[in-house]
Amino acid sequence: MIIINFLKTIFYYTSFLIFMILFTIFNSIVWLFTLPFDKFRRVTHKLNSSVGYMIMMLNPFWRVKIFGRDKVKKGEAYLITPNHQSLTDIAILAAMGIDLKWVAKKELTYIPLLGWVMAMAKDVLLDRRDPKSQFKMMRSCENFLKNGVSIAIFPEGTRSKNGELGKFRDGASLLARKTGKKIIPVCMVGNDKSMPEKGFIWKKRVNMEIHFLDPIDPADYEKTKELSNVVKQKIQNKLDEVRNK
Repeated sequence: MIIINFLKTIFYYTSFLIFMILFTIFNSIVWLFTLPFDKFRRVTHKLNSSVGYMIMMLNPFWRVKIFGRDKVKKGEAYLITPNHQSLTDIAILAAMGIDLKWVAKKELTYIPLLGWVMAMAKDVLLDRRDPKSQFKMMRSCENFLKNGVSIAIFPEGTRSKNGELGKFRDGASLLARKTGKKIIPVCMVGNDKSMPEKGFIWKKRVNMEIHFLDPIDPADYEKTKELSNVVKQKIQNKLDEVRNK
């Protein structure tokens, strides 16, 4: 079994690396050709969604179940707020094919291939060392939302170390209140176990569930903090429900 898992792991890393090299070359060409007319880099983002799909499908150790994806209506913009458990969160949600931009830390662009395609897709990159970066991020997100592009943001700001929810920040709720766009909480379960605990060899199958919850209208809440608390509670309730099955 150890040998089989080793071979499966090597297959995954090798096939993914080959795919990413070829994809980045192809995506760069498409990006250059569409640059003059694709203002919001929708074509590039659509191509990037295939990266997430391949990451998810190529891994022989992952079993991912998706619930409520139809709650994200085509042609409408939302604030999508998933809990953050793993490096794989962005890739798996990207596989859903939703027209969106990620709010992510700028350091991700330093990751070869993966960071480059995020930059080409015009994802909103936050420099935590720059005090003005937060303001620029909010303005960029408002612009995307007003033009029909959803924004995906982790309210916790950083990955959970134990699979439990951390403190929720108010950025997504503030954007929802300023733009009038609804929030769709996303509960991710099992993603904290998606990577090997030690080393790089997967040793067992990982079951993950992605739950898109009912949209929340910011107009129903008078205060930003109240809205943030409701989003967190919705995700927490679903986490408890799934874990107690």
